[in-house]
Amino acid sequence: MTEHTPHCPLQSEQHAQLLLSYCARSLDPARTAILQRHIAVCPECHSFLESQQLVWDALDDWNRTPVSPNFDASLYQRIRDENQPEWAGRAAHWYAAIAWKPALPAAAIFALWLIAYPAPPDPPLPQETVAAEQMERTLEDLDMLQQLHLDVR
Repeated sequence: MTEHTPHCPLQSEQHAQLLLSYCARSLDPARTAILQRHIAVCPECHSFLESQQLVWDALDDWNRTPVSPNFDASLYQRIRDENQPEWAGRAAHWYAAIAWKPALPAAAIFALWLIAYPAPPDPPLPQETVAAEQMERTLEDLDMLQQLHLDVR
């Protein structure tokens, strides 16, 4: 946009940024002067400028509440709480409340006891017991076959 050919910035997307920069007070003084002359004669740009000025004034007047120092931590905790099922939250709270330090030495001693004194293996069955059980099963099988009237020789 030059001073000799004042094109309306609202007619072109490239030049519309000029009005926004003007509202933000970030234009250089030469462009600001040219744009002020255009705004004085262009009703569309003047209306746009007034609406943008209302927005900027509202933002300037907005009272921001200070953010607490632990805002991020509490926000992330709320997100974690929302993503967990209700029972998982209760279980996690219960688990965190338990003091595990006193139980650790007892658990270590129990583990060492299991390693040092393992359970003795089951004693092997005597050979006669195994032979007697096999003979009994064989006789039961023969009896069953005889009931079917099969010839067994």
